Amino acid sequence: MTPVLQAVLLSAALVLPAAAREFSVVTYNVENLFDADGVAVFADYEDTGAAEAYSPAKLLVKIRNIAQVLRSFNQGAGPEIICFNEFEIDFSPETTADDHAAFLAEYQNTTVDRMLTTELSDAVRGLPVEALLLKYLEDNGMTGYQVAIGQDQAKLEARAGHDRAVRVKAHKNALFSKFPITAWQSHPTPDARDILEATIDVEGHPLIILVNHWKSRASDVNAEQSRRLNAKTLRQRLVALLADNPSADILLAGDFNSQYNQRKAYPHLGQTAVNDVLGSQGDEAATAAATNYSLYNLWHELPPAGRFSDEYNGHWGTLMQMMVTPGLYDSQGVQYVDNSFEVVILDDLNTVGPFKRPRRWTNAGAGGGFSDHFPISARFRTVEEGKANQRFTPVRPGTEDSPAGLLEVEYDKLNPAMVPDFTSAHAEHPERMMGDIFRATGTITSLRPLAIAVGGEEYLLHSRDQDLRLELRSYPKGGQLEFLGEFSMHRGKFQFVVDDRKWILSKPARRRD
Repeated sequence: MTPVLQAVLLSAALVLPAAAREFSVVTYNVENLFDADGVAVFADYEDTGAAEAYSPAKLLVKIRNIAQVLRSFNQGAGPEIICFNEFEIDFSPETTADDHAAFLAEYQNTTVDRMLTTELSDAVRGLPVEALLLKYLEDNGMTGYQVAIGQDQAKLEARAGHDRAVRVKAHKNALFSKFPITAWQSHPTPDARDILEATIDVEGHPLIILVNHWKSRASDVNAEQSRRLNAKTLRQRLVALLADNPSADILLAGDFNSQYNQRKAYPHLGQTAVNDVLGSQGDEAATAAATNYSLYNLWHELPPAGRFSDEYNGHWGTLMQMMVTPGLYDSQGVQYVDNSFEVVILDDLNTVGPFKRPRRWTNAGAGGGFSDHFPISARFRTVEEGKANQRFTPVRPGTEDSPAGLLEVEYDKLNPAMVPDFTSAHAEHPERMMGDIFRATGTITSLRPLAIAVGGEEYLLHSRDQDLRLELRSYPKGGQLEFLGEFSMHRGKFQFVVDDRKWILSKPARRRD
């Protein structure tokens, strides 16, 4: 029996109160969901008209793909609550849609499919992405969502060498809920997206969710300093909430740009934001019994080998996280459904290649993919006993078993026989191939930049391993190379990435210079 199946059976074996209402909460970084107004912080999300540029048609593909993932919940109706990261801040507020009910009424006789194609207008181009996604979900049967949005400002900064202010803040957090959102506010925090706090009325019980997207670059010392400030902002708000009500039902969610075991994964960082400042930990029994500040990180619900939601440079990561407070273990209001935490991995949909890594978004071709993060989810339920002092005892409680370091993807174990040959037909639809691994034979055409001709077309050749990159550059121009390579794009050019020395199947003799 697999650990996941065991968790399902154990959770099903718990006795639920007669009036319990179960619901799902999903945390999803959608990787740069940008609108169609052509104004973007990132150059590759400006609508320049170039073949690989962002466009309204590609925005439509991206929204469709997000909806496909959400449709996997509740027989196609979508999860009850969704915590989103990486919605673009609206840089064309003259076409805002703050009143979502009025917006849906205005466009009730059309669809997002038509709005972004045959009925495209300047007004539609300027609509914020939360409005377009909400409308698309409505168009496709995922109805009833209310929306809360981080109030991040379109920050501008003067920079040397630029004749105008540069936009340096791109994203905001968002929350969609099928339960009423009774209050929400935005908490600014240094070098990161505002923390979005929303209070949700779940069958008469308040649930507070704090949606986070901390400073990026998990292993960087300077970035960790910023994350410590992000953690301080969050902790101060939690302390205030728990001082007001120690039994408050509070969920922390989002992209913390930290590993759940940050302290062990990167010991060079010293004091870590998520473990040391915020206090995220893996002793579930301690949080379940606590009457004061305590945070249980739901990654500890899974066996160590199953703890991953992203991949970077050959290692699995856990940047997406959900943490629960003691109130979610009592018999009052909202309660966590034990062992319900999971990673939303949908084979042949949001995965790619033999390692089943996240199928990230690409602007190549017609646009395709999903995100560089898998979503994560957990279930909760309402309980009617009204006993704040009565706690449930977790089955198979999580413990502080986090290993040192990060899980490796194990590229060296890839069997070449399981890898398809790359053909010219693949290049016709690059959006479908992005991130997949192919077997290819080609002729080295350039050393700086390193490039190779495969099937009559030239591609960049790269490795994330510096030593292997130097070895590839030691081969002579005109030499024949048979290799396994991940198909990707770098600065608008297609490339193959060789992730392990064993991926070189046959090679020319090295140059003697």
